[in-house]
Amino acid sequence: MSPKAMLSGLTGQVAKPWFPLVILVLSLANVFIVFLSGGVTALFVSTCAARGRKGFMVAAVCNALGALLGYWIFGEIVERNGTDWVKAQYPDVFASDNWQRVQDAMRAWGWIGAVAISAAPAPLHPLVVFGALTGVGRWVMLSAVFFGRLIKYAGFGFVATAAPGTFRWAAKGKRE
Repeated sequence: MSPKAMLSGLTGQVAKPWFPLVILVLSLANVFIVFLSGGVTALFVSTCAARGRKGFMVAAVCNALGALLGYWIFGEIVERNGTDWVKAQYPDVFASDNWQRVQDAMRAWGWIGAVAISAAPAPLHPLVVFGALTGVGRWVMLSAVFFGRLIKYAGFGFVATAAPGTFRWAAKGKRE
């Protein structure tokens, strides 16, 4: 199958009215299967480009809701198993610089810092665990996750719809 035919088939799928729900489910799964990020992002951007400026926010909201639901489930796991268990399950995440950045931003900026972290291209596991460690209410933390991810995905969606020629160029193999 040629790249042009593959992209044409993908465009037909992502343009379907129900496809933002697929993005929601994939975004939820991405909380637990971190390597899905690239694929979810590619499908999300393609969905936004296919829906256009009038419809991309539906996909952005679905993506943010998927993250919200995923991190709500993750918060339940943290509450039931404890933060030490979670750190043992995701050692690379908690050994990263992101862990320290999350702690610093939350101490300095509170909820606004959590929104900013959630808008960044990074896993939010440390944010949820830090919220649990410091006694921040789960819904306060989850609201920050939702709004931060909504800002992030609205930005991605806007860029995808502002430059549709880029996607046509990729599908056709030449610049328009």
